[in-house]
Amino acid sequence: MYTNEQYKKDLQLIEKLDKLKTVKLQFVAHFFAFSACLAAHTLYLVLFAMAGVKSMMIFNIFSVLFYILEIISVKWIKEKLILVYATLLEIIIHAAFATVCVGCESDFVMFLLMIIPIAFLIPQKNKTIPFAIMLSSVILYGALRYQFMQPGAALYDIEGTYFVNVFYIINIAAGAFVLIYVTTIYSYMQYYTECKLRVQNEKLRMLASTDPLTKLYNRREMGKKLTAVCDESIKSGKKYVVGIGDVDDFKKVNDTYGHDFGDTVLSAVAEVIAENIPSTGYVARWGGEEFLFIIPESGIEVGRQTAETIIALVDGKTFTSGDRSFSVTVTIGICEGFPKDNIDKVISHADSRLYKGKHNGKNRVEYTD
Repeated sequence: MYTNEQYKKDLQLIEKLDKLKTVKLQFVAHFFAFSACLAAHTLYLVLFAMAGVKSMMIFNIFSVLFYILEIISVKWIKEKLILVYATLLEIIIHAAFATVCVGCESDFVMFLLMIIPIAFLIPQKNKTIPFAIMLSSVILYGALRYQFMQPGAALYDIEGTYFVNVFYIINIAAGAFVLIYVTTIYSYMQYYTECKLRVQNEKLRMLASTDPLTKLYNRREMGKKLTAVCDESIKSGKKYVVGIGDVDDFKKVNDTYGHDFGDTVLSAVAEVIAENIPSTGYVARWGGEEFLFIIPESGIEVGRQTAETIIALVDGKTFTSGDRSFSVTVTIGICEGFPKDNIDKVISHADSRLYKGKHNGKNRVEYTD
């Protein structure tokens, strides 16, 4: 069940991430990733030079220049996905050429498999590109493993040197770092999307179940709450109390101050009622200037005290329109409901007491016949 507490938490997370989803943050995220690639290829450049693998040393000079160019470009290119695809292409070519040069033992070929989940995690509109990357990477991986798995197949023989282990450790660390970095960002964005979906669904539900002016339940939704309370009353054997309130002489407010200001008054009265109904209860705009509330597992005394509190607080509010100030009052009729009572009859009884209160002077609660 999606609770109000979870709804508030989701809203807070969305607001927090919305503040972070800026152009500056996107720049920082890409800048950090490309800088890490630059650092890795600088290290490869040094190590290949020390190992005497001249071809890969030259290749990494171009790789270093490539990432320097990407870091410069990240600020100016709006479509960052172009840079990401260029990076994946560089990784594929580098992994393949390194395997040709030094063989499979250093495990550069591992990067061909590592980029597959990254290709699928990257948000993109074209859904065929990740499959194309996967297919080409798997075919290339299989071909390289078949061709260069045997000793002596590579262009440079570094087997038996400590460079093999150094490259292996660096490659594993680099691959793990890239996967963790990308999946962390993806996980946050995925959770953000789920939160937005839950919040949007809840807002739609609220729109369908609440009165747009007062933000109370509408009559249709209140019907469900009334049924639920009655069903629970039958199970528990406990009674409940229903109250119907009406703003006294509300037509005069509309006629004197206008319907817009009348809406302001209704909203203020609704807020008072909502804030003073026990947390187990429900309140709705029943129609026009009429409100209905139900309090489960309660009797007439709880209903009377609740109604008197609402009446006193509404009477104490002052409304100002231009240079004129005024106040409004409410009259409330309440009735107990017992487990086997028909809810419509209980509401009708409370309604009769409401109009009795109107005839007896208004601004009061009626709870007897």
